[in-house]
Amino acid sequence: MQKKRNTKLWAWIGLILAFLALGLNVLLSQRGSPLPDEVTGFAEDVMATSLVKLGWAEEEPTTEHGPPTATATQSPSTPEGTENASSGDSTLWPTGSRDFDYYTLALNWQPAFCETKPGKEECIAQKEGRYDAHNFSLHGLWPNLEDDPNHTFGYCDVSPTLKRQDQANDWCALPDLSLSEEVWADLVVFMPGTASCLQNHEWYKHGSCAGMSADAYFALSNHLTHLFSQTAFDDYVSEHTGRVVGRDELLDVFAREFGSEARDYLSLRCREVQGVHLLTEIQVVLRTDISPDADFGELFPVDDIPPNGSCPTEFRIDSVGLGNF
Repeated sequence: MQKKRNTKLWAWIGLILAFLALGLNVLLSQRGSPLPDEVTGFAEDVMATSLVKLGWAEEEPTTEHGPPTATATQSPSTPEGTENASSGDSTLWPTGSRDFDYYTLALNWQPAFCETKPGKEECIAQKEGRYDAHNFSLHGLWPNLEDDPNHTFGYCDVSPTLKRQDQANDWCALPDLSLSEEVWADLVVFMPGTASCLQNHEWYKHGSCAGMSADAYFALSNHLTHLFSQTAFDDYVSEHTGRVVGRDELLDVFAREFGSEARDYLSLRCREVQGVHLLTEIQVVLRTDISPDADFGELFPVDDIPPNGSCPTEFRIDSVGLGNF
């Protein structure tokens, strides 16, 4: 009896703390500084567990609803050049239902990302001649809801066990994804984080909500990353590697290429490293009905969904190599 009372007490404490954390996140979001996704995700997990322990919700089944486990870990060699094989095969193109409002395409500027995570395998191996040294690389493609600016929408039909494992950053221990050789060969180029099993995290948290197979989801992600690499904006950032640029300067470059309203769909994300502000990521809002033959400028949604940026007035475009800023 005492043990049961203690369990309920801790459940109440967890519920209250989770409620406070999520409430704080709402207030901070209104000021443009939301809590990290990892914090809000953990709070939601604690709240769900507490509700079950208090008898106010039923426990989800622990059957894993992730994608089929591959028969073997696929590791084809990295193709030469940056030609995107995934987009050329119509059988890989996503045709599933899309029960969400828009995509956020998150693209890393890998040299700066590696300043913040120098111990990552993909950062240790980064070199001047690699694709991600001079192009934006794939972080993820996130289905989103219009009333969810903090990207909490995720883990669709994913078991609590896999969700906890993912949130603990134990990505390489998650069930393997069944990806075709064409999609995987492109993915290891466009997403350097595959060295740290980032693809598993992106699928279970975000791709599971896209209404398509893992293969189709990453074929689409590869295609969009490749398409963006052909833009004048990508060229402009690459040409300004090692230099200080202005926030309005980059937004104007984007607007000149895609139209004045397009700047409202671009978010510039920066991190401060040793007192220097570095561009680490951009996030682009895209429509859900993406045609394989559409230009990038045709992919913006009709509705105005301005993302939140975090860059100061001026910041630096980092080059390959730690501490080069």
